[in-house]
Amino acid sequence: MKQGFKTKLAVLMMAVSIPATALLNDVSFAASASVEAKRNKVVQTAISLKNKVDYVHWNQRQESKPPYKTDCSGFTYLAYRLANVGVKLVNRDDDDQAKVGQRVAWGKFEKGDLIFTWNGGSKNKSDVGHVGIYIGNGKMIHNASVSKDVVISNVYSSYYKERFIVARRVIK
Repeated sequence: MKQGFKTKLAVLMMAVSIPATALLNDVSFAASASVEAKRNKVVQTAISLKNKVDYVHWNQRQESKPPYKTDCSGFTYLAYRLANVGVKLVNRDDDDQAKVGQRVAWGKFEKGDLIFTWNGGSKNKSDVGHVGIYIGNGKMIHNASVSKDVVISNVYSSYYKERFIVARRVIK
């Protein structure tokens, strides 16, 4: 079977005059485009939830229909679920979400990455207290608080830089 496929591929490449390296480049581009498309879909979905999500305490969540009521980790869970890109976050707990995917160094963020910070009120600076989704250009979207709901913030501001714990890449 493999030999037959290789022979057919060689005949096809000769017939349309495509060098093998060009064909391989197209295959790798398609794979990276797929990942990029997933990242963009998560970002678009998260942005579309602006003004459709109210911040509530974790035990008052309602994420089945708009207006959605959830906290920060429920928002990331909801955005990924509605984007339907083949990634299901473990649950709606920021501590558990901070353990999935691949660790990303500060400043190496890509669209769709989850950014975890500690809350200013917590004495333990390694305790995850908040999560948002990186949307590009130094910004993240997150369900911030009861008074703000879903907002877009600069991750490179001193506020978030001082509170940064980890970022995780869940789309690969």
